[in-house]
Amino acid sequence: MSLDVRSRMIWSWILVWGWAASPLFAAEPQWIWSPEQEPLTKPAMTVYFRVSFEVENPQSGEVEITADNKYTVSINGDRIGAGLNWQELDRYDLKSRLVKGKNVIGVMAENSDGQAGMSARVTIIDKGADKKDRTILASTDGKWITSTKYQTGWAAIDADDKAWKPAFVIGEFGKTAPWGNGSKPKAAPAPIVFQKKERPPGPFQLLDGDRVVFLGDTLIERAQADDYLETRLTSRYPDRQIKFRNLGWSADTVFGESRAGFGSVADGYQQLKQRVFEAQPTVVIVGYGGAASSAGEAGLPAFEKGLDTLLNLLEETQATIIILSPLKQENLGKPLPNPDRSNHDRELYSQVLKDLAQSRSYPFVDLYNMLGDGKESHGRPYTDNGVHLTSYGYWAAAEIIEFFLVRNFRTWNVEIDVADQGLAAAGTKLTRVELDKTKLSFEALDEVLPQSPGPSRWFPKETPPETARPIPKIQTGQRTLKITGLAPGTYILKIDGQPIVKATATEWGEGRVIYSRTAPEFVQVEKLRQAIVAKNQLFFYRWRPQNETYLFGFRKHEQGNNAKEIPMFDPLIEQDEAEIAKLRVPVAHKYELVPEGS
Repeated sequence: MSLDVRSRMIWSWILVWGWAASPLFAAEPQWIWSPEQEPLTKPAMTVYFRVSFEVENPQSGEVEITADNKYTVSINGDRIGAGLNWQELDRYDLKSRLVKGKNVIGVMAENSDGQAGMSARVTIIDKGADKKDRTILASTDGKWITSTKYQTGWAAIDADDKAWKPAFVIGEFGKTAPWGNGSKPKAAPAPIVFQKKERPPGPFQLLDGDRVVFLGDTLIERAQADDYLETRLTSRYPDRQIKFRNLGWSADTVFGESRAGFGSVADGYQQLKQRVFEAQPTVVIVGYGGAASSAGEAGLPAFEKGLDTLLNLLEETQATIIILSPLKQENLGKPLPNPDRSNHDRELYSQVLKDLAQSRSYPFVDLYNMLGDGKESHGRPYTDNGVHLTSYGYWAAAEIIEFFLVRNFRTWNVEIDVADQGLAAAGTKLTRVELDKTKLSFEALDEVLPQSPGPSRWFPKETPPETARPIPKIQTGQRTLKITGLAPGTYILKIDGQPIVKATATEWGEGRVIYSRTAPEFVQVEKLRQAIVAKNQLFFYRWRPQNETYLFGFRKHEQGNNAKEIPMFDPLIEQDEAEIAKLRVPVAHKYELVPEGS
């Protein structure tokens, strides 16, 4: 008899005996694996396990688990953890996730090479109808069922597992070679506890310690390429440590459809939930509807229902939720299509978002109407194809979002009368003031940095000194400087010795806008924006690596050993956030007004 045939017979005999000898769950967890894998040959493979049990009124519950080589564990379809080291026994609390009636624990285990096995101790304390506590053990043994074929929703309670086979029992945990008693319990990961952050009355503001999550479709994902909004929100609060995480996904819907990868829509929604909960947000800015509106009026009921469900999920985090409307599609002319039909649908979806926001008392930002069509209203399009914002479009949208959240523009106004030695300042603190009819100087320490100067394509770098522009009739956060009492002549404003603005004494008396990409305050805010872009790029690589299928998906047996490198992005992200914390704080600059030619 060949060794191969003999091993098959032995394997079959052990499998039947092991299953028949285990009518109840074992007191001690067993090492188990798939019956489709022979004991003498352990090829690299992924195995799925399920076990179900019933509870009435669970008082407590936990699972202790390990696998050779890797595992992920779920309860009732919700992933609760993962492990990469068979020498560590991970512990997870189950109580908050148990439901009355049937419950299912699902485990996906992967063997890279050599010996394969998975072991879990499941202990539930349940209070029965007689009001007495009883212990339910569902530890790994031959009552667990297994499959080597992936199926959508395999870990859910109602998954079709009729074709699954009983697991093969290798031996008792702690006694079976080659693992022996090498696996030692380690501290359980702290459960995520969400706490509502109380905010002061009045206009919305971000608070110290806030964690802001951007969640949505293409509008949100593409924002991180320029990050004008995050730059505005960061620079507005220089004294507060605020973390931002962009979890946008192009073409996504409220059902998480684009996030599903090779799985189902339910898998995509679960991925959305997992990422949001991991971020532990205190503020969630939601931007959906752009992609969903392509379904037209017929898709409105499903969108409204899905949005309502998503908002219920987000409310579990206790975060403040802010809703953005989708954009209006711009009419850029032929050969692009006429956007009237699309805008009819987008307006309908915007209204649904607005109504739900109002019913839940969420802040709502109406980008559809407030941003509008840039080409029609400003002569300069906001988009490159009618749908997707350009850098300029994001710069303009960021101003609208910031204003509608905080309800005020940034103020920087300085008025000086050199004749009467009088001065007034708002938004900045002046020190070391020296005034004369032909020159003056002072140091200014701003309360906040100015708004980002915008993309250089639309706001090119000036050749200083720039001729100062008059103060506009409507103030929109412009930095204005008014100096009266000067002797006739032309004067140049220098900041830290650098020529910035040139104007006559009469023009200075009328007031002028102080804006220059080369001014040190604008240089600093642009450095801040670039640091934010770099940080968000690292975070994108952290949570959405390009080779995700090879690292974590069905091809992870090829490169899954590189998954350990993903957490290495964390210290790099922290370094960038430390740099952001420095750059968001204004520094003092010396202003001088001197006669031209001096």
